[in-house]
Amino acid sequence: MRRKLALLRALVMVGFAMLAGCGSGDAGKPEALGSTQAERTGAGAELRLATTWPYPFHGNPFGPGGVGGAWWLIYEPFAHYIPATEQYVPRLAKEWSVEGQAVRVTLRDGVKLSDGTPFTSDDVVSTVTMIQALWSWPYEIEAVEAPDSQTVVFHLRSDVDPNAFLYTLLTNAAIPALAPKALYDRFLPQAEEVARLGKEIFAQESAGETVDAAKKSAYEDKLKALKEAIDAYQPFKDAGNVPSVGAYLPKRLTQTDFVLERNPHHWEAGTSTVSRIVFRNWSSNEFVWGALVANELDAAHPLMPKDVVEGMAAQNPALRVMSVSDLSDVALLFNFRKPLFQDDALRKAIAFVLDRDKVRDISAWQARSYEGDPATGILASATGRYLPEAEKDKLTPYRHDPAQAENLLREAGYQKDGSRWKTPQGAPVRFTVSVYGPHNDWVLAAREVVEELKRFGFDVDLKLIPEGMRDQVILGGNFEAAIDFGSAWWGFPHPATGFDRLYRGDVAKATGFPADEPSPLLAGSSPSKLAAELLKNPTGDDASEKIVALARLTHEALPVVPLYEKVLPIYYNTSRFAGWPEDNDPLWTLAPGGIERVYVVLAMSGQLQPKTK
Repeated sequence: MRRKLALLRALVMVGFAMLAGCGSGDAGKPEALGSTQAERTGAGAELRLATTWPYPFHGNPFGPGGVGGAWWLIYEPFAHYIPATEQYVPRLAKEWSVEGQAVRVTLRDGVKLSDGTPFTSDDVVSTVTMIQALWSWPYEIEAVEAPDSQTVVFHLRSDVDPNAFLYTLLTNAAIPALAPKALYDRFLPQAEEVARLGKEIFAQESAGETVDAAKKSAYEDKLKALKEAIDAYQPFKDAGNVPSVGAYLPKRLTQTDFVLERNPHHWEAGTSTVSRIVFRNWSSNEFVWGALVANELDAAHPLMPKDVVEGMAAQNPALRVMSVSDLSDVALLFNFRKPLFQDDALRKAIAFVLDRDKVRDISAWQARSYEGDPATGILASATGRYLPEAEKDKLTPYRHDPAQAENLLREAGYQKDGSRWKTPQGAPVRFTVSVYGPHNDWVLAAREVVEELKRFGFDVDLKLIPEGMRDQVILGGNFEAAIDFGSAWWGFPHPATGFDRLYRGDVAKATGFPADEPSPLLAGSSPSKLAAELLKNPTGDDASEKIVALARLTHEALPVVPLYEKVLPIYYNTSRFAGWPEDNDPLWTLAPGGIERVYVVLAMSGQLQPKTK
């Protein structure tokens, strides 16, 4: 414990030193940014967080770096989705409905932009036009109209399932109000033409048609001209503001501090208990550790070594930690293009060889364990919700059991030559595990995986993927085995998203798994077909049946071996604020993909209450 406390004291000193060097006042005091006692209590309380941002700050969401970590404070979606309850919580939208191939959204009453002007459906139309032009997304929206000032109708392409697209439409903060009409009106004629051409080209290519070269060239020229015009637009630099509907607005910033003040026209301003949010620059995890211990931050989510975590409470008893799934797992991927990994017995043997808890402890010890998990493609934290216990009991759990691995191999015709395993054909079981070098936690996991497989008797090497080459190596299938993300529920937190990734998306591209082949475990359907059907209607009457079938196939086929479920460790300080959610509060599950949304809800609803001195 003395060593742990010494480490924490050193980190606190690092934090103080970095704060002292940032030119923002006395770094050893909570009021280092110059806030007064009145600003730190009551309606003027100051919430301190950490993030990064582009500097110099331009305030243009389409410019280089966008608005950085302030995204969810400056912009609002139509609704939040709470994974734990599978419910939408209205934000800018009051209500919505699916009507054939259209989604009708009614805006919340009384919403205003930060300059006090009403936020209307015309602002949504303007935003969709700009993002389709500049980001070539979301092309699922064929057209958008504003029948009145409070109603927006999104007309979707005929091949898009409205229910499947609803999550993206409602929860992505870019779609409603990124580009209000009054601010972007002068760009709209150009943007409308670029968006029109982009959608036409996309439709033709999707249909397998050849696009005229002149049309492509015209599109590229017009897009380049639009981007040049947009990049020159710097609202914060030119006017000192970023007009939006968000809860907080940029006020002042340096390279080390970013101060945002509450939007007085926000629809929740009357219940808010936090008048300003101050971001410290997340220059390193070590800086954030020290700042948390020193009471310089009210909340942050850094990964920490085990010793640091265990010493945090002793050094600062006001700190609490809440771990929530980051909606993904880190896994060992197999390349099915290699004959070695086409053998079910070998893949299953590897699953029994690995001590996945040891891999987790070395790599990311706060992550959720997969030891004894049946490897179904369903995240461990959600298995109980989507896989009935009776069905799970039918599946053999994969746990660290070298004897079981040896039995599987011998039954399949593998033999040992001394301490080394050979295939039924007499060749050494030899392969390389690739891992992306810049991801330190993945490298640690890969090293442990390689060592465990070598001790068992496989001839295994480690290969680091250079920075910037991950997609080329992994998605290009230029590996034998690899450490990377496995099942991930980003976009829509549901098993349908994970299965789509495994059998139709990035993991399928990487592994080359024969997902289009019919399987008796799926009643003659193929994994890719069933995954597509589930994603199209993830809440249909037969959705549970499809989830169980795909989970059973994933367990048996084992396209990847999940190592651990990645979590987001959220540290929050109880010394200055009360009202932090309990550990079982569903709100925490809103954190993955945008933890600032949680802070906005707490600050603007009034749940977070500043403590007076």
